[in-house]
Amino acid sequence: MANVLVVSADVSDAVVAVRARTRSGVPAGCTGCGQLSAWCHSRYVRRLADVTLAGRPLRIDLSVRRLYCESPTCPKGTFAEQVPGLTVRYQRRTPQLQRLVEAVGVVLAGRGGARMLRILNVTLS
Repeated sequence: MANVLVVSADVSDAVVAVRARTRSGVPAGCTGCGQLSAWCHSRYVRRLADVTLAGRPLRIDLSVRRLYCESPTCPKGTFAEQVPGLTVRYQRRTPQLQRLVEAVGVVLAGRGGARMLRILNVTLS
């Protein structure tokens, strides 16, 4: 995650909140055609849930860029950059948390899995 800068971290009784942002000027691959682009359209904040840290839920507020695709043949006009290992398109969980939730769901299923995730301080909708 060399293209992510941690801006601040706040620890409370309920949650650990980390604010971070991606580096400007670093090209990102278009999700439609794969062409690299550094032409920034705008920024927005993604709120990601991650595995617990010291028994507290971890929330990452990640400021990412929305970029223009520079390929004239690409059907996408703009795309949001993804951080490998940290973000996945349309997900509000990190890949690590997603794997944990899936593993608990497969092993324990149903109410047992829900109870285990509550014990681990993982809140799901």
